[in-house]
Amino acid sequence: MKFILLFLIQFSFVLSANAQLSQPIDGTDCARQFFIALQEKDINALEGILTADFTVVSFNGQTINRQQLIQTVNDGLLVVESGMISGISTRNYRDVAIVTGLWSIRARFRNNSFQGDLSFMAVCTRSGAKWQVSAVQLTPVQ
Repeated sequence: MKFILLFLIQFSFVLSANAQLSQPIDGTDCARQFFIALQEKDINALEGILTADFTVVSFNGQTINRQQLIQTVNDGLLVVESGMISGISTRNYRDVAIVTGLWSIRARFRNNSFQGDLSFMAVCTRSGAKWQVSAVQLTPVQ
């Protein structure tokens, strides 16, 4: 469960509680909307923005698939107290965008607290006019 906590923690950041999600306009926007959906626990947005074969690789090398992530968020196991993303960089390759950055986070998973800096990489893909997140890699910064 710790790897799920660490995964979920690194993908949230402080956003307006009234944020409205729309169709992402590019890979960077797609990654940002993914983070918003995680923080807001917006299951409908997650279902729309994750590819069917979505996976995330956690700190210990274990993978979490689309359904596992959605279920964990839906169960309300994570409370993000604060988070801030910085240093976002996007490399575009036609219908693929590689989005990287740093996330400073403080959160609780059940009664276990976590605070630290995480490096992330999100792979966003475009099919037609629709951008979705297909993979995420998380690494703690030491």
